[in-house]
Amino acid sequence: MGRGLISDDIINQIRDRIDIADIVGHHVSLTRAGQNLKGLCPFHQEKSPSFTVSPSRQIFHCFGCGAGGNVFSFLSRITGASFPEVVRDLGRKVGIEVQESAGFNPQAAQTGRIEQVNQAASAWFHKNLQETKAGEPARNYLAERGIEPATISRFAIGVALGEWEGLIKALTQQGFTAGDLAAAGLTVAREQAGKGATGYYDRFRARVMFPIVDLRKRVVGFGGRTLGDGTPKYLNSPDTPLFKKGQTLFAFDQAREAIARTKTVIVVEGYFDAIALHQAGITHTVATLGTALTTEHIQALRRFAANVVLLFDPDAAGVRAALRGLDLFVNSGLGVKVVTLPDGDDPDTYVRKAGAEAFARLEAAAPSLLDYALEHSVKAAEAGSLEGRIRSVDEILRILQKSEHPIEREERLRVVAERLGINQQRLIERYPALVAEQRKPAGMPTPVSTPAPVPTFKGVPEERDLVFLLLQGKLSPADIRRLKPELFSIPACQKLVTCALAHLGTDGRVAVRAFLDAAMEDPDCGALATEFSLRDDHFDDLSEHIKGCLDQLDRKRFDATLRELISRLKGAEREGRWEDVQSINLQVNELKMRKAGTPVAGTVSLVKE
Repeated sequence: MGRGLISDDIINQIRDRIDIADIVGHHVSLTRAGQNLKGLCPFHQEKSPSFTVSPSRQIFHCFGCGAGGNVFSFLSRITGASFPEVVRDLGRKVGIEVQESAGFNPQAAQTGRIEQVNQAASAWFHKNLQETKAGEPARNYLAERGIEPATISRFAIGVALGEWEGLIKALTQQGFTAGDLAAAGLTVAREQAGKGATGYYDRFRARVMFPIVDLRKRVVGFGGRTLGDGTPKYLNSPDTPLFKKGQTLFAFDQAREAIARTKTVIVVEGYFDAIALHQAGITHTVATLGTALTTEHIQALRRFAANVVLLFDPDAAGVRAALRGLDLFVNSGLGVKVVTLPDGDDPDTYVRKAGAEAFARLEAAAPSLLDYALEHSVKAAEAGSLEGRIRSVDEILRILQKSEHPIEREERLRVVAERLGINQQRLIERYPALVAEQRKPAGMPTPVSTPAPVPTFKGVPEERDLVFLLLQGKLSPADIRRLKPELFSIPACQKLVTCALAHLGTDGRVAVRAFLDAAMEDPDCGALATEFSLRDDHFDDLSEHIKGCLDQLDRKRFDATLRELISRLKGAEREGRWEDVQSINLQVNELKMRKAGTPVAGTVSLVKE
């Protein structure tokens, strides 16, 4: 990761005022593990925590996928922001102004400009709602929906007036251009501009406006609900360099802390559903943006939650939305339940009518997503035609196959067979995979499909230990003088040793912090650097162990050089190059004498010390 045009001094100042544990803790649920903190890795799916944060060294490393780095690389990776953007954000957090020395990044500039436009638009929408007579219909509408003034302020709800160019006029007066608004998705290009009209018109008109805020507290887009009979009822911002609808969840910024605390997230479909639940004190709630759940959504939720509650409308569309989640959540490591509301209620109306306690009782009694899907298919089979029953039975068997536990799967199969009046053996025969499961010898465990661990180090032990001790600051100046990159067989270790030697102090020791910072910026050895920095190896006789490792590398170097010389010698003999034979023989003898510890006089060695 490059430092771009920001001075090292500014970067170091920011890093000294930031605790990586606090930053990571906003994205990952961490628990104490000795001197370090552990949690589920946000960068790959896992059920057992292998993601480690070191407060003392201010680094992180995942021993599952190999991801590692410092606070800057963590935020850059998890948010998709560039290094300068991350530095600027952290600088604002600690009160340090970040200035780039020179140069221009068009992409970063565009993203920053979109953020500014969105923020200005959000403020204008909110002011329209709060302060203008034209906002009165929206205020009345929100009151009818039970949205309190404090909630309006918390979510910065606003209104887009019914004018075709109201936002354009307001923001151009603030210095924004037509291109700025178009890039943010706030305007639409006219096919033909009439007399006195601009080439654009406002995308959102006569709508209640919901700013969509990301985890970095940036307004990235908007959702708008029509105040009249217009279509569509809900309209979202288009995708922009700052906003991706399939990766974003509404109210996630407001819900993050509650999700991390309860380890549970409630997922609803609409803006009003999420807002109503937050207003009722159910603050671990997020909403999709009119789209189905995506793998990106689930990956984001896994950073904070262990359990997911799907709370969709009880109509056919809501049922389909819940069922679509079945394949997405398989092997996600998340426990998933589905809350079914009484007929005629959606989350918004139910929580306002029945209250948070009633909702908590529904949540406690909710079935798992697997059982919910089974019940839906069983009911379809019970009510369907013969062809429909067959299709439903196949769907049931497909669902059953997703159960990880053979005993639970067998019991569910028995219940299904009884309800449908079908012989259990016939169901088993219908699905070959279940036949195989049935024929297993008793007591044989069911294999669990888990991703293979990422190999962390493939080098020899002495190379591993020397690099580990180098990163721990345990090698003496005399030990370091014996280190040469060419002694190591693994390119990443060679790079780490080279980097360490470039950070020697006047005392002959390695400046460990500067060395680690530089190593983490190299994609070829950064992960290895964080891994070794977080190892907890212990050696009974450290000095003797270091000497043994260095001696072993020297022996391997002698052996490799000797093999090369002997190979050259044989080639020279075959080709009759007798002068070369004599020269190489001298080198071979010299090397053997050096290895044996016999002094060699009057000879110039070709083997470097």
